[in-house]
Amino acid sequence: MGKSSEQFIEMREREYLISATFKTQGKYVNILENYLLDNTKLVNYKILTDTKELYDNDVIFRKLVKMEAEAKKQKEIYIKNKL
Repeated sequence: MGKSSEQFIEMREREYLISATFKTQGKYVNILENYLLDNTKLVNYKILTDTKELYDNDVIFRKLVKMEAEAKKQKEIYIKNKL
């Protein structure tokens, strides 16, 4: 069953923290940044380095990525258990 109109309004008024990763051409970076600044409370903004080649060719880096993913998973489990 769907949400009641009161629950829908409450959900729309609640503030959410969202993390997203985008791929875009350099000419759009400033446009995207300005849009986010104008329409959100931008908390964190970072241009990421493409690490695909490093991941594909470096065993140590792959291990680090795996360790990071496991740590993030454990952190999310911990947060969910505390909230």
